[in-house]
Amino acid sequence: MKGKYKATGCAKFFLVLIVLAPLAYIGASYFNGQDGIANFKDLIGISADPADNVDDATNDQTTQLNQLESELEDLREENEQLKQALEDCQDDESQ
Repeated sequence: MKGKYKATGCAKFFLVLIVLAPLAYIGASYFNGQDGIANFKDLIGISADPADNVDDATNDQTTQLNQLESELEDLREENEQLKQALEDCQDDESQ
């Protein structure tokens, strides 16, 4: 009868890396007086509250929309000024 499966050194290393490294990071964060789990979640890009991500995205989109509307208004004003300057130039040439 064959014995149990044995893990290679590489497999053991990766297991320790996958399990021990996050635990060490969380522990070091707590040692430094921070919320280790929240830091880890921020590091890997997940949020405990999905509404936070939605609110942030909505705020970013609202800010971008306001900036674009402002830029559009500025460009419209510039366009009107250029049209007026062109009309003035054409009027001067026709006289």
